[in-house]
Amino acid sequence: MEMSSTQGSTASRPRRKRLPKAQAQTLLIEATITLLGRLPFDQVTNSKICAEADLNPSTILQHFGSLNGLLAETAKYLVRRHVDKKLLLAGPTNEYNDPDVVLRNRLVAWLILNGHDAASFRSGLLADETLMTFQKTALQVDERMAAVWTTITTLIVEGISVFETTHDLSMDQRADVVLALVALRNELPLIEKKLDWASPQTTDPKEH
Repeated sequence: MEMSSTQGSTASRPRRKRLPKAQAQTLLIEATITLLGRLPFDQVTNSKICAEADLNPSTILQHFGSLNGLLAETAKYLVRRHVDKKLLLAGPTNEYNDPDVVLRNRLVAWLILNGHDAASFRSGLLADETLMTFQKTALQVDERMAAVWTTITTLIVEGISVFETTHDLSMDQRADVVLALVALRNELPLIEKKLDWASPQTTDPKEH
């Protein structure tokens, strides 16, 4: 079997020496991400992750308590990595096609289906002051609209990630959805003004 040959090849290699906690955790999470992109989620096991990371089988229990603990931390890690990418770019990013976002959403849906506490996956994006400051600047809106838009796009992308395969959408239709959302995003300053949500400092001084 392919699994046996993989195990055999990794067994012949010396295991890594004991690593600092943060480094070992990152290796395990990165290995988990690799396998989640390659295998059905229920086929991602402790032994496969440790073989991919080239770490001892007990490392997951030592650092995360269980496989589910590692998977939950992997979902949070994907959110942080997505946010970091947003902050590195000069303008709004395309959340709709970010592989990290799609994988995180599918993983969270699968974990909740299998009994994991949904509350543990609350991303806290709206409480992230750095992200909210970035959103306000990139979208050219005030905090209230930035928070609303973040909520809207989060819910939309979560739905698309999990349920897209239940709809027979062509690539053109998918592209149209993204284009419409981007167009709506560009109109947020005007929408904010119509809703009378803009604070004085975000109002165009030419209008006074």
